[in-house]
Amino acid sequence: MLAMGTSEAVGGFQPLPNVEDELNSIVLTDRADQEGIYAGQVFLNGEFDFSTLQLNLLNSRVLHLATHGEFNPGQPEDSYLLLGTGEQLRPPDIDLLTSQLRNTHLVVLSACETGLGGRNADGIEISGVSYYFINSGAKAVVASLWQVNDNSTSLLMQRFYQLLASGELTKAEALRQAQLSLLYNEETETRLSASRSGSGPKSQRGIGIATASDGESTGSSYQHPYYWAPFVLIGNAL
Repeated sequence: MLAMGTSEAVGGFQPLPNVEDELNSIVLTDRADQEGIYAGQVFLNGEFDFSTLQLNLLNSRVLHLATHGEFNPGQPEDSYLLLGTGEQLRPPDIDLLTSQLRNTHLVVLSACETGLGGRNADGIEISGVSYYFINSGAKAVVASLWQVNDNSTSLLMQRFYQLLASGELTKAEALRQAQLSLLYNEETETRLSASRSGSGPKSQRGIGIATASDGESTGSSYQHPYYWAPFVLIGNAL
């Protein structure tokens, strides 16, 4: 796994304090690491730049990017992911990663609005950021449909990888069970058990004006769809 993210305030964007914990909880960096799930590399903040992404992506089966994202329906090239240097990863940059993405089974865009698409004034469809990863060779992409909460997104991603690492679930089912764990306020183990039996009952990673749904959840509960429902899987669901 190659995991990269932005936790500090950069380029006029607010900090995302949960990103560092998200990456550390997901990636097993060495044998002494007691926290990670998948073996890989972590590049945070200033280390998260395009050249580092390009150099380390080739042999990575999973790419995880936790940062700010913005979808601009006016022109597809105006949509982007924020790099840790404050620079922007735009569709033309993603196109340059085609040779590196050919072995990538999963790209997870842990950011805002990365799954959105739209139409231009002339009716021509505009593809979101996720499309460019699929078009450049990634087999599947997990992306978001609206602006997401930093706390709940970090928790959702950790649970998604915990469930996926069990080896018992497809990518799509692991995402679904992680979402259900937030909906029903359950632990990951409870969700995995439920999937076996077939039963079961504030910072944003993007730009926008805060709304009522952007506030902190009550206690540790993220039952409102705002928290658990934004992420979808595009491409190969297995």
